[in-house]
Amino acid sequence: MKDAGNETPIARAILFLLIGPISWGGHFFLVYAFQSVTCALRGGNYLVMSPAVVAAGVILLTLVFALLLLLALRFPRPVARMLRYAPSGKDNQEFSIHVAQLLIVLSLVGVVWTGTAVLLPDACGQLR
Repeated sequence: MKDAGNETPIARAILFLLIGPISWGGHFFLVYAFQSVTCALRGGNYLVMSPAVVAAGVILLTLVFALLLLLALRFPRPVARMLRYAPSGKDNQEFSIHVAQLLIVLSLVGVVWTGTAVLLPDACGQLR
């Protein structure tokens, strides 16, 4: 039987494994919040700006989140150390790193997919 005092807390394990989907959700929220607020202010004549500003903001957010996910994908061990996640056993460590990397790849696809919405015609058209 394993000593419970040496086990990694479950919250750290969940946070490490879900760092990709959590980032994807944060990106999704920020992109659509930025787009909605900017378009609403632009539509109400509070801000005078072109739709290119909305597109530039979404592209910038997408690039930042994609870079962060790529760094987490390439260097998972420093991310695990930063979150103080240290599973017992080499097999558990390798398995959790591979699962986290798989979820990061999935999340990276989601971030890029969400960011490509800005390439559709008229970023503020559906909010009129």
